[in-house]
Amino acid sequence: MDERAEKAREIMRGRVPKGFESLAHAYRGLRSEFPDKSDSWFFRALYRALAGVERLRDGHWLVKGFPELGDRKPVYNVWLHEGRYRCDCFYRAHGWAREKQICTHIAAVMLWRRQTRLSEFREPGTR
Repeated sequence: MDERAEKAREIMRGRVPKGFESLAHAYRGLRSEFPDKSDSWFFRALYRALAGVERLRDGHWLVKGFPELGDRKPVYNVWLHEGRYRCDCFYRAHGWAREKQICTHIAAVMLWRRQTRLSEFREPGTR
């Protein structure tokens, strides 16, 4: 198991690796917002968030793709349009299902944004 997968599983078990408290808090918030989502969905969202989300500009992010998570592209665009998240995976095979159920690329951005907001308020010198 790679390091990202291990950290994602630890966060999901409630055993937060040092330095990942804000991501764990963001995860708990997302989990309460989407209580019917599967553990697999949350794992993939955490894995993607741990790999890094890149903010291009206000309302537009890039999320890395991973073949082991079922991705066929190396990167996915996520953006806000009229207050709703959109992902370019919606415009691929079976995209209608991902759009209806919220893809994990969007979930990774949601985690990243929550984590970033939390991180703005942490003590200087802490991670």
